[in-house]
Amino acid sequence: MPNDDLSTGSKKVRTANKASASNISKSIAADSDPTHTFEVLLAENLDEATRGSVWSTFEANMRTMYTASSFGWDPPHKKGELFDPLSRFILVYPKSDKNSLAAFTAFRFEFEEDQNILYCYDLQVSKASQRHGLGRALMNHLAKIGTDFGLDKIMLTVFQGNTQALEFYANFGFETDPDSPGDDDEEDYRILCKNLH
Repeated sequence: MPNDDLSTGSKKVRTANKASASNISKSIAADSDPTHTFEVLLAENLDEATRGSVWSTFEANMRTMYTASSFGWDPPHKKGELFDPLSRFILVYPKSDKNSLAAFTAFRFEFEEDQNILYCYDLQVSKASQRHGLGRALMNHLAKIGTDFGLDKIMLTVFQGNTQALEFYANFGFETDPDSPGDDDEEDYRILCKNLH
């Protein structure tokens, strides 16, 4: 779990963490998708129904992988991480149904190893909405947000066995972070990064 230093270690990160949802939303082009809406919310502004939709999407996609991993399936811990007060969300809904969550990403602004980072904690697309470019759209929005706030890179963690995600991030220009466990290590995850300048 991140400590306070990760959220306050630099002026850029402090500024980003003070930004309102509407301020962050300025980085997302209006009507960038003709069929979906993209909404930015801070964790504290998620109502119970939205939290439930976010969790259901995450569980449907990731429960099996977490159960088989070294992390194990630990809903209280994961919910604490996902809905941390410093988490920001981009929520994606079909324009025809504002109550049906199609995808989301949860991210935070952090300072680590002398770098200003947008850390993507989760990016999930509901099974019914996959293969429609929503994951790529979310990652493009994250890159624009990071760039607009003057951050150095995007980072994320992915399971070694999640080959579909590894391929997706590789196609988006992510590389293995220098601090990531290597292929020879026993860890079952990899830390990826993409520079923003």
